Amino acid sequence: MAKTEKKEVKKFEFSKVGSILDNIAKTIPIQIEKVIKEKQFITTGVYLLDAALSGRLLGGGVATNRITAFAGESGAGKSFIAYSVSKHAQKAGYSVIYIDTEQAIDLEDLPKFGIDPSLDKFRLIRSNKVEDVNMVLSQLVDELKTQKLDGYEIPKLMIVLDSLGQMASNKEKADLLKGDIKQDMTKAKALGSMFRSINTDLGYLEIPMIVCNHTYLTLDLYPAEKLKGGNGLLYSASVIGFMSKSKLKTGEEDDMDLGQSGISVLFKTSKNRMAKPKKIRFDISFAHGMNPYTGLDAFCRPEYFSKIGIAQGKMEVDKKTGEMTFTPGGNRWYVDHLSKSFTTKQLFSSEIFTQEVLEKMAPIVNDYFRFKSLDEIEEVEKQFNEIIESDDDSDENGFSSDVSADDLFN
Repeated sequence: MAKTEKKEVKKFEFSKVGSILDNIAKTIPIQIEKVIKEKQFITTGVYLLDAALSGRLLGGGVATNRITAFAGESGAGKSFIAYSVSKHAQKAGYSVIYIDTEQAIDLEDLPKFGIDPSLDKFRLIRSNKVEDVNMVLSQLVDELKTQKLDGYEIPKLMIVLDSLGQMASNKEKADLLKGDIKQDMTKAKALGSMFRSINTDLGYLEIPMIVCNHTYLTLDLYPAEKLKGGNGLLYSASVIGFMSKSKLKTGEEDDMDLGQSGISVLFKTSKNRMAKPKKIRFDISFAHGMNPYTGLDAFCRPEYFSKIGIAQGKMEVDKKTGEMTFTPGGNRWYVDHLSKSFTTKQLFSSEIFTQEVLEKMAPIVNDYFRFKSLDEIEEVEKQFNEIIESDDDSDENGFSSDVSADDLFN
């Protein structure tokens, strides 16, 4: 019986698959990433907030190819952070497109926040109509994508939407004119559509987008803090940070300050793949804005004194060895490189938190926010998805009207 000859198996190399994809990309506007790029960030102006957003104390902040959302009650500092990031974005060579839905900012006020309002650096768009903002962003991003695919180098841009919660739909306005006041589900649909249509292209174009959003309290038996605008932002944003405020008292208040000189902000991300969700606190002064070093005292602990050289305590002579040793305790902060003690009020300055000190702190802070395993990332995502599903007041298209911030923040 004749033996059956085995046919030679031909291999189709993966490199040929790449060629096929390249040819497909010539006919339709898809994006094929071929180069590993190092993550880029724009600082918020506060080192600890940068670390909470990106996992990096130095060189961190808002990712340049992602949507980052800041949510909180009125007056919690959301817009102030947006202004600060805009200022630092301009310093890094970005031009800013700022969409103001609240009629809350004037061009003449921008220099007070360090923002250059000149037309080649800043464009202010005023509209609170969901459909109008959707059209502006969709057409802008689509045109920029076309230009980049055609080989043009597009300018460095950052987009700010302030705020999502104040936007209204055409239907909401029409219902109001008719005296028909009811919940409008078309707004959540339109916002979801907008974020889905621009999210991937923003990444391709390396355009960072900051979205400010309001929260409000329900009238339930157990009031909960809710986010406005549906689930569209929750799915599209890479980082979502919740903010709450309390009064900041520094002893400099007068009768005009109503007993406070600023706000103390409690902040925690609920969705973040770059840094583990951890609560941090930083201050915003009405007179001086955000101090870049605020909140770093949380890491100036006695157990880190040998590495950082800052902690509450004092230097004393060891009776056994006769050498100077650090003894923790008290209310004053001993700064080793200056061989001096300071009050908390005096602590947050570049004289104390020098570049050398920050570099010593960075590994400790970065490790605090670092995911130790893939399991930790998956657990955070699981909790986030459970919250969305449990609060699903969606219509037939699957858009939730609200999502609880309390569960995310705890």
